[in-house]
Amino acid sequence: MTKIAFYAPGSRHYDNGLFENSAHSFVNISITGTQCQCNCEHCQGRLLKNMLSATEPELLISLAADLRSRGCRGVLVSGGAGSDGSVPLLPFIGALKEMTAMGLSVVVHPGLLTTETAELLAQANITRVALDLIGDGDTIRDVYHLQRTPKDYHNSLQIARQAGLKVSPHIVIGLHFGQIRGEYQALQMVAAEGAASLVLVILNPLRSTPMGEVVPPPAAAVAEIFTTARRLLPNTPIALGCARPPGLYSRTIERLAVDAGLNAIAYPARETVDYVQSLGYDINYLETCCGIVAD
Repeated sequence: MTKIAFYAPGSRHYDNGLFENSAHSFVNISITGTQCQCNCEHCQGRLLKNMLSATEPELLISLAADLRSRGCRGVLVSGGAGSDGSVPLLPFIGALKEMTAMGLSVVVHPGLLTTETAELLAQANITRVALDLIGDGDTIRDVYHLQRTPKDYHNSLQIARQAGLKVSPHIVIGLHFGQIRGEYQALQMVAAEGAASLVLVILNPLRSTPMGEVVPPPAAAVAEIFTTARRLLPNTPIALGCARPPGLYSRTIERLAVDAGLNAIAYPARETVDYVQSLGYDINYLETCCGIVAD
């Protein structure tokens, strides 16, 4: 029987009439508060406002202990990036190790990785590294405002793999102002280096950002990326992540993900659940980050 996982971490309320998540099952934490030096065109720090803030290691440990006492099973630790494209994780390595010792699943979004950071994250026994992959230089410059290249992102994936980390690369489809620019190159990076899983998300234009009026990529273009990912990575779990435009567009994309053979969908619409049930799939609901799809 074909299996599919539906992910509904508690960072967003979800109730499709068949399954309802709990608020503290999985939460997102920013170690920089709302601060981000990149000020990316599609976000400008807005996504950080929806995260819990813990800007000191001691605050992170205290927050984690409180969340654990309330039944939390996992966290995403992220934050704003510096001018080099990395999230300042080094002062928090000890705190991360304590969090994993508490029994929490810890997913870290590090931005660009150095060898030092990767090796320390491995020693901290974190559950997953969620790496952004960008395959187009103009996108890195014009959207992320970084003087970096696709090779830097490829190197970051190599470094993570060499350190023994379980890596779940994230590729944002349509990141270059709704255009398909470097997505296929990013897929080639994953095919070359391997990964524990792959998460595909779609640009979700946010109001009050320079991309607020951007039109997301056509569904047909997204479907082609899905099928290419499945072909290049036949044995790698692939998830449709939580970031995508809402409404009819999202429901259309979800069905395309099912048809392309993706293994998981975050926050699926009831319509998608009904479609999967009609196909006779074995469904599993999980209240954690979809980057842990292989576990």
